[in-house]
Parts: sequence; C-alpha cells; structure tokens
Amino acid sequence: MPFIDTATVNSMLSGCVKHHIKAGKDTFYRLKNNQGVSWRIVLWLFLVKFKDLTINSISESPELRCLIFDDTLLEKTGKYIDKILRVWDHVTQRSVLGFKLLVMGYWDGMSFITVDFSLHREVGKNKEKPFGLKKKELRKQHKKDRKKGSCSWERAKETDMSKIDSAIKMFKRAISKGLMVDYVLMDSWFTCEAFINAVLEVKSQSVNLIGMYKFATTKFLYQEKMYMYGQIRNLTGKPKRCRKLRLYYTEAEVEYLNQFIKLYFSKQGKNGKWKVILSTDTYLSFIKMIEIYQTRWTIEVFYNESKQLLGLGKCQSNDFDAQIADITMVQHILMTLRYRIENYETMEGLFSQIKEATIKQRLNQRLWGMFVELMQIIETVFGEIDEQELFERIFQNEEASRRIARLLDDKEIAAAA
Repeated sequence: MPFIDTATVNSMLSGCVKHHIKAGKDTFYRLKNNQGVSWRIVLWLFLVKFKDLTINSISESPELRCLIFDDTLLEKTGKYIDKILRVWDHVTQRSVLGFKLLVMGYWDGMSFITVDFSLHREVGKNKEKPFGLKKKELRKQHKKDRKKGSCSWERAKETDMSKIDSAIKMFKRAISKGLMVDYVLMDSWFTCEAFINAVLEVKSQSVNLIGMYKFATTKFLYQEKMYMYGQIRNLTGKPKRCRKLRLYYTEAEVEYLNQFIKLYFSKQGKNGKWKVILSTDTYLSFIKMIEIYQTRWTIEVFYNESKQLLGLGKCQSNDFDAQIADITMVQHILMTLRYRIENYETMEGLFSQIKEATIKQRLNQRLWGMFVELMQIIETVFGEIDEQELFERIFQNEEASRRIARLLDDKEIAAAA
C-alpha cells in the first residue's frame, strides 16, 4: 500500500488493483484482525531470511553486531481504538492520543532491521482519568474477546507490562533463538539493574551492554569504598581531552552487582554538563566505546524512514490486532535488503524509485487490460476472427509490436506474450 500511494484497503481495492485481485476488502481485514496470526514469528522469519540472503556480504567475523532498544510515540486520532490512551509527547510538549512503541532492532555490521516490538500504555495516577481518558470514553473503546494463550491475547497482555520487562523478554527470546550479539545498546531509560543482570546472565555467547546511565543515587564499589557516580567522577582526577570527538572525558572501573564494569564520564567544553555511560566491557577505550554507542542512532533513522515513507503508526483501525499487523514492518526489511544489494544513495531515493516503478507497472497493467478487452470486442463484433490467432499475428508483425511497445514496457509485452 505505501508503494502505490494508498492509505486504506478500501481505496486500494477500489482502484485499478481490483482488476487483479479477486478477494474483497473483508479478506484483508480478516487477516489483519485475526487473533491467531503470530506476527512476531512472521517478523523473526523475515530476519532469518534476510540473514541468509546477505551472509556473503559480511565477513566471517563481522566487526559489530548489536541489539538496540528504544521507544517512540505513535500518535492516533480515534478515541475508540482498542487500548488507546493519552501519552505525553516530549517533542511537542502536549498530551496526545496514541501508543508507546518499543522496538528491538538488530545491527549486523551493515544494516538495521527490526527483530521484535511491543505496544505499551500506562494507567497514570489520576483515578478519574485512567490512561488519560474519561471512563465514558474507555467504555466506548472497541472490545474483543480473546482466547487465552492466543497470539492476540499475549500481545494485549503486553500493553500493561513495563517497557523494561518487555525489553528483557525480547532480549532473552532473541538470545535463546541463537541470534549472535556483541553489544546491547540503550539510552538511560532502559539502562537499569535488571537489564544489566539479564545481559550478564548470558552464558551461550559473550554479550556486553553499553547504555547511558541516569540513576544518580546508585552506589558502586570504587577504591574499596562505596560511591555514587558523581563522587567517583571527582575522584578520577583531571579529565582528558579527546580531539577527535571534541569531548572532555574520564573513566573508572568499578564493581557493581559483583561484576566489574566501566563508567565513562564525558562533556562538551569545559562548562558542559557531564554525561555517564556504563559498559560491562571493561576493555573498551573511551573512543571505541563512543564509536559503538553511536550505532544506537540507526534506530532513530529507522523511525524516521518508517514514519515518513512507510506510514508507520498511520493505521486507524479500532482493532488492536490490526494495529499489531500494521506495525510488523516487513516492508522496511525488504527495502533494506534491496538497498544493501543495489547500493542506492539513500533509502528515500530507493522508495521513490520503487513507487515510480509500481505506478508505471499499474499503468502498464491497465493499458494491457484495455488492449485485451479490445481484442475480445473485435472477436465479438467480427465472429469469424479468432482472438488467439489475432494476438499471434500482431506479435509476429514487427511494426505492430514496436507500436505497442511505445505504450507498454518491452518486458511487459514479453511476459504477456
């Protein structure tokens, strides 16, 4: 649908596509609303296929494989969408209808693709307005009986789970399926004791965590005493200056949860505000750690591309299962695959070319359909003319073929013939 400039299933099927698809719109709605479809497994299988198809483009020992966690706001307009709520938008500084989308993405050293995701809501502190909505509005929301244990039931249950708990479940699920990971990257919202423990507990491979840290009261063992990170920074001495990154920095190896970890302190300029990044890999230099952590921004690029080009979050269906189906962004994986193989300058340029080619193909299909109908009309009017024989005579005539080729792409003619 994004590639043919269509916003809804109904508008898609009422256009020229209706001549090529026998199914009605309800067929597509039933698929999107089907509570038995495991979109999580569908997404995982696309990841597996992507890896199989691109394995030759990466060296046997890729330099960097990362799992990246982040969340974003999906703004909606319908108050009666199942499980919708009001969320605070930190960008516009206002409360909006929508969902919080948590994404776990995978960077294989060259490309970012989604591995898993979940939608979330929070009840809030106002008992008169749970989820930021009036109780009357909540009662009018779309409701659906879900079979316990079904894919739909599991997804609906996730909405009231904390994002950190959901992220840890995603991480453990990916590791148990054998996904090879060097680093787990996250911002300060996800870097916590529970996640650090989850990473340190992995025994099947060597996985480390790098994350921004914000809990100022947490104490670490440093020089045989317990200190908060602000105190540790003051004990590390005069900060060094990194000319390459234009940052002042200092670092300290500390003990936390009976494990040695490293704290990196950095700021821009002498009067800048100190930031703290925590890493379970104590062998990383400051520059190398920053280079790895910058990979986290690939998930922001994914959000930008998916929202602007592929309509991520634009689905307005009241059915929660349809929302999950819509967010399963297999289009982005397919675009990433083509982008990687054909070396386009930008993903936006690739999207524009695919869109242009799709529109051209639709036009060719319509022209070809009109041509076929014209042949059938001729056969009806002139009963002694055989349609198949007429086709053969046209394509055997070079001049006739050339004139038709001006209307249609040569490949279309060859395929149709």
